Amino acid sequence: MDLNTIWSLKQMLAKENGRAIVAMFLSTAFFMFNDALLKYTAQTMPLGQIIFLRGVVATSIMALWCWRSGAFLQGRKLLNPVVFGRSILEIIGSFMYLTALTQMPIANATAMLQAMPLAVTAGAAMIYGEVVGWRRWSAIAVGFAGVMLIIRPGMDGFDAWALLAVAAVVFMALRDLVTRSMPRGMPSSGVCFVVCAAVTLMGAGMGVNEHWIAVGAGYVLPLVGCSALLIGAYYFAIVSTRAGDMSVVAPMRYTGLLWATGIGVIVWGQVPDAITITGMLVVVGSGLYTVHRERIRQKQIAAVGLQTETPTTLQDALALAE
Repeated sequence: MDLNTIWSLKQMLAKENGRAIVAMFLSTAFFMFNDALLKYTAQTMPLGQIIFLRGVVATSIMALWCWRSGAFLQGRKLLNPVVFGRSILEIIGSFMYLTALTQMPIANATAMLQAMPLAVTAGAAMIYGEVVGWRRWSAIAVGFAGVMLIIRPGMDGFDAWALLAVAAVVFMALRDLVTRSMPRGMPSSGVCFVVCAAVTLMGAGMGVNEHWIAVGAGYVLPLVGCSALLIGAYYFAIVSTRAGDMSVVAPMRYTGLLWATGIGVIVWGQVPDAITITGMLVVVGSGLYTVHRERIRQKQIAAVGLQTETPTTLQDALALAE
């Protein structure tokens, strides 16, 4: 592989990673506002009922979107086992996390999710062979240490509900790893429709053991809002994990801490203490450093190729740049 080809591939990879980073930032923001609205509504409505009604609206909107965009014309692709596996992992992870969310401060629950980049990066390196240098490993490990400052194991913020949230991280990380293995031609909107439908069925299943209430006019806006936010969160999450390197995209989930903390202060009056704020700064800083390292790595690829024996593959070039 000549240097011109490597340079072209490098530029393409950098562009895809940039698009994936933006998509993950948007997905995280949508997820946080959705979680806050769901948590607020769950104070007076059973969780399963919220998930089901939210899912009915979201699935209906996605069905219209897929019909108008032609995604349903590729319906056979949506029957791919990878889509089914991702949906199962989504159901399990969502059930665990949303259950924990209703019992914990939103900032604490969100902090548990920040362990996901570490799990996703490790999985991407082992399963897909993504190149992850010691600097990015160190940055993600430091970010995880920041999460430990926030949740402080053994203290009030870390209980059985926190353990359930941590278990959710495992399934969500597996979900993201499975998403990456989807065929390129598969429409993201179609995958989003399948996920929405699967989570709706989960809500119906939870409702078996709940006493559902009458839905008054006051619940319409929160449910519609949850549905719209959920669609945006799912869609951009799928786009980000399919487009860029997981080890680069995953740290963008750290920005959820900022959203969750702001919402917690404004809505529930939960003001973080000094140690928690320190942990958040560490986490966000590690995420920003990881993005910075990715930019440096891309610039080094061409220079490394000129100073050493020409790499035979893009993977070799990336390894040299690390």
